[in-house]
Amino acid sequence: MKFTSTILILSVAALSSARVLHVRQANAQTFNGALGGIAATPIVDSGNEDRPFQVKQDTFTNLGAALQRSCDQQFNACANAANGGTGDFSTQECQAQKGEYLRCSAG
Repeated sequence: MKFTSTILILSVAALSSARVLHVRQANAQTFNGALGGIAATPIVDSGNEDRPFQVKQDTFTNLGAALQRSCDQQFNACANAANGGTGDFSTQECQAQKGEYLRCSAG
């Protein structure tokens, strides 16, 4: 019994550590739409257990809030490019992309 408990504890520790390494090294942002080449802001591990998700310099307690911030930043950059004439697209197309983003991140 003692041996089984030890193996179980070590297995859980190993899997937990692997997850932390994977999350820290990965971008949690999976939306790949990039109108005008403007990609959604990456979501990375902040290294803070209480606020583990980071978008630029802002940290969040949950992935949903981080996804929303990333989406808003992408939309703002897209709209700025459209309004500034640096892109061959309109703010309406940016809004449509934001809607697609929100549908993808909700499901």
